[in-house]
Amino acid sequence: MTSALVPALRAAATGPVAEGVLIPLSQQGKLRVTYDWLYSALNCDPSDESDFLWVLTKRDDQHVVLSPRDQHVGKTLYASVRDDWNWFVQVQAPHSADWITAVGRNEILAFEGGELLTLSLRGWNGQYVTVNPAPSDHDWHSGYRLQSITGGDPAARTFFLGVSRLLQPGLDLPLRSALTPQAIASLLGPTADATLPKYLHGLLS
Repeated sequence: MTSALVPALRAAATGPVAEGVLIPLSQQGKLRVTYDWLYSALNCDPSDESDFLWVLTKRDDQHVVLSPRDQHVGKTLYASVRDDWNWFVQVQAPHSADWITAVGRNEILAFEGGELLTLSLRGWNGQYVTVNPAPSDHDWHSGYRLQSITGGDPAARTFFLGVSRLLQPGLDLPLRSALTPQAIASLLGPTADATLPKYLHGLLS
């Protein structure tokens, strides 16, 4: 089964394509940024079911950029794969804590479409961007950080995109508001875990 995201991305013009939530199939919660925690790390916190909206921006047919939809400290920030911080993904530069406000090598992600509304991303090191299997406990927060690494659980590097708004006309992607458990099961195909559609529906609604 081919991904609906692949033809949509190819049909889209360069620039912002869609906004929505990103949910790893490993059932670790919605992907978010926790600001001022470990250089504002991307992470999943299964105890936090609130929305965190991302903007998916097309660079070309194979590459995208991710940014939080809502500005922080008055700035648009970008997810950055850091070779200077063990390949963790964050929106601040380690050691300096400067905000990542421009797109360069570290912020460009290779895109792979999975089954219909799922996608995987690779950092510029060629490795999958993956949710860690163990949480990072630091100061006042605990979360499963995102890292561009070799190996790992395939479900932890596969993200379901729940689209809240299309940012270009004419794109053939369903909105999250139209997705029922049955529709999600159909989209993910017969190989999906039987419990996964209900899990996703609960997070998408």
